[in-house]
Formats: sequence, structure tokens, C-alpha cells
Amino acid sequence: MRKDRFTGKNIFLDISCLKGEKVYIKDEYYHYLKNVKRVIKGTTLDAVIGKSQYHLIASDIKQKMIICDIVYQRKIKSAKNVLLYVYQGLLKSKKMDFVVSKLSEIGVEKLFPLTTEKTVPGINPGCEKINRWERIAREGSKVSGSENVMKINLPVEFHDIVSTFKNEKIPNILMFSTDVSSFHIKSILDSIEFHEGMVFHLFFGPEGGFSENELSAIIKLNGVPVSMGNFVLKSETAAIVGTGFIRLFYSGK
Repeated sequence: MRKDRFTGKNIFLDISCLKGEKVYIKDEYYHYLKNVKRVIKGTTLDAVIGKSQYHLIASDIKQKMIICDIVYQRKIKSAKNVLLYVYQGLLKSKKMDFVVSKLSEIGVEKLFPLTTEKTVPGINPGCEKINRWERIAREGSKVSGSENVMKINLPVEFHDIVSTFKNEKIPNILMFSTDVSSFHIKSILDSIEFHEGMVFHLFFGPEGGFSENELSAIIKLNGVPVSMGNFVLKSETAAIVGTGFIRLFYSGK
């Protein structure tokens, strides 16, 4: 089976699904494949399991399980030319869901939900919400054809993240801000010497943006306040447009 047989539309399965030369699909993906995609015997599927991608063919459909034979296997593709870590000030539920979905489609590696000085009181996502975001992230990766799923970290206080950064010299910290002292994002990217696998740490505020104290804390880390010119965007829009711009800027490198 040639590599170009992969469709680019992956499902993401737990390593426990893999047993010998077969893959056993149950629960959430069973219902999706059986009832939505109408998988039957002979249907081919692409799945990411652990650190490998598998081209599968459904060999048996049971009441609560789809059994697949492995046709072809390869290691998942290496990391993108730049790695994006996004630190997003917590937003109201539907807005945060939207940001998670689109950032996963863009190919963000890690998302850190942040509690900031201007975070709306009462927003404190628990395990159920984190699990929901993980499901949304898997869907985003499936849509975009990514072979990696964005990792979603537990919510963390802004100043706790800043404290961890103080312990080591971390380059490419960018805080998106409408402050008049901010630099245009393109001018900053033009000034950075590119190397494969470089990491960007991108900070986006909640509704109301970052406070002066938070902006000062990033500057003390040699972080750079950046903007997208004269555009003033909603928090959820800024995260998607800003992150997407960086991904596209480096896509031809």
C-alpha cells in the first residue's frame, strides 16, 4: 500500500484499540463510524494510534464494535516548521469552544487556558469542560487532516505561567495587544531568524484584554507586545487570526 493512499482524514484512537494485527473500535467512534459515516465491511479508514498512522479496512461489524485489519502503517509526520503554544485568557463557554476548535484546525501544539486579571468572574472550567475541549480538538484535527491533536492543559493563573518562564530564557514570546506601544506582527516575524522547529509562545487576552501589570510582566521576560495593525478584534477572533497569520507566514519555509 503506497503512502499516498492516506486520505488525510484521520480518526484518533487510544492505543488500547490496537491488538496484534487488528484494531478494535468501540464507544464514541463506533457510533460515529457506524451511524454517521455508514461504515460497512470493506470500508477503508485512516487512524492515528499512538505515534503511528494506520490505513485500515473494516473486516467485521459487530453490535458494539468495528474490527479492522491493518493494511499499512507508518510513523506520523515530523513536527511542523514552527511550533505554536497558545496561552488564551479564558472566555465564556461558547467562545472558548470556538477558539479550541479553530486553533486545533490551524495546528496549534498546546493550548494553555489562562486566568487573568480581567477574566470574567465565575469562569472556572472543571474536568468535564476540559474533556469537552479535548473532543473538540480531536474533531478539529480530523477536519484539517492533522496527524497530531492539540494538547489542552489545565487552566493556570497568568502569573504562575510567567513564574515558570523566569527560570529559563525563552525566545519568541508574543503578547497580542491593542496597546499603542505594540509592534506590527509582520515586522516582528520579519526580524526573527528562522530555524526548523522553532517555538512561539502566543498570549491572547480575555474579553477586556490584558492589564498593564500583565503586559509589563511579559515585557520583563523579553516578550514583545504585538498587534495586527489598526484592527481591533474580539478576543476569540484575535486568537484565530493572529495564530493563523503566524502559521501561514512560515508555511512556505
